[in-house]
Amino acid sequence: MAESVTTPETGTTTPRPPLRQPTVMLVDDEEMVTTTLAAYLELESDYIVETYGTPAAALERLQKGPVDVIISDFLMPDMDGLTFLSHVRELYPELPAILLTGYADKENAIKAINEVSVFQYVEKPWDNDHLMIMIRNALQNKALKEVLQEKVHELDKVLFERDKFIEQYEMLNDELLLAQNVQQSLLAHDLPESSSIAIQTKYLPALKIGGDFYDVVQLAEGKIAILIADVTGHGIQAALITGLLKSSVQGMRNRDMTPRTILMRLNQRLVSILPADMFVAALVVVIDPKTARCSLANAGIPHPFLIKRSKKNVERIAANGLLLGIADGELFAPGEEVHFQLGKRDILLLLTDGLTEVVNEQGEQFEQRIIDELLSSLAREPGDLLAHLADSACVFSRSEHNWDDMTLLSVEHKGSR
Repeated sequence: MAESVTTPETGTTTPRPPLRQPTVMLVDDEEMVTTTLAAYLELESDYIVETYGTPAAALERLQKGPVDVIISDFLMPDMDGLTFLSHVRELYPELPAILLTGYADKENAIKAINEVSVFQYVEKPWDNDHLMIMIRNALQNKALKEVLQEKVHELDKVLFERDKFIEQYEMLNDELLLAQNVQQSLLAHDLPESSSIAIQTKYLPALKIGGDFYDVVQLAEGKIAILIADVTGHGIQAALITGLLKSSVQGMRNRDMTPRTILMRLNQRLVSILPADMFVAALVVVIDPKTARCSLANAGIPHPFLIKRSKKNVERIAANGLLLGIADGELFAPGEEVHFQLGKRDILLLLTDGLTEVVNEQGEQFEQRIIDELLSSLAREPGDLLAHLADSACVFSRSEHNWDDMTLLSVEHKGSR
């Protein structure tokens, strides 16, 4: 009864292909030798046995296809075994051969092993059981070589695919570096300078490029608008949206605008472009450097912190509003503006959820620790304070934390020290 095999993926059962019977070729000019040896092999094994009285006839047969083992005499009239097997080796380099020799031909047998890679040689008269062991060893050796060659071929394919992957990775990495440089150029680097207001930033994308964004733009009457935004996700798609935010914000330069109107303009631009599964959290602060008076509107960014260093106090500015890109027209209404005054040496801290949502091993969020961190860091300069918060979040986080883009921005009202 034929064996069968079940395919796990489909559950279907199909007959297992029968194992191929090995073919043994006997080449000897003495008919008694080939007849006797063929009869023994057919009786004691399931091998297919082919007999040839001349090397020329055997070579003609081998032109049509290989066999599994060759047993050849050494002394034959038209072509000796060494010459015959050298021709065989040209056709099939890995085909195992056993050479039958007389006692006096032992030197030629050794020569055959060295020159034509004969698997083994047997002196006449041979022992049948010993010869059978040699044939089985030769077949096993041939099978092992075939498996090894297959594995080497598979390894070559894996290495080829790896090289292709490395090449594609290097190309992608070059493109990401280019995109990183482009995105970095979009971020505000030449921040407005004022005798009363100082702005510091820290931008840490989770990947080479990120979905966080910030910008500072000059409005009418000397006021400045600060935008901090967080596009859904991170990577190339999110980074593309930050480019759109840049062009939109810069289009408001030198205009008289409030935080609410800026958010409404941004939403109007985004809602027709963003995919259905993308949105933008954003917050806008408008500051009058002459008076340090601030107006703030929020559309999904974590509540900012107001650090009152003179009073050694930290407050959160509770301002809420609908995310950008979700609703259009009258359906979109930014949260109410919050107005407050920056006192001398006060710091307004804006940040994205890449910092607040860092989780430790106990499942606690870093947001619960921020006020304590700020209160213990009142003497730090703003730039040092931002770096300290980012470092503290790294220490606080659990080892397998899935980092998001992180942006921190501080606005300090400078005063006498």
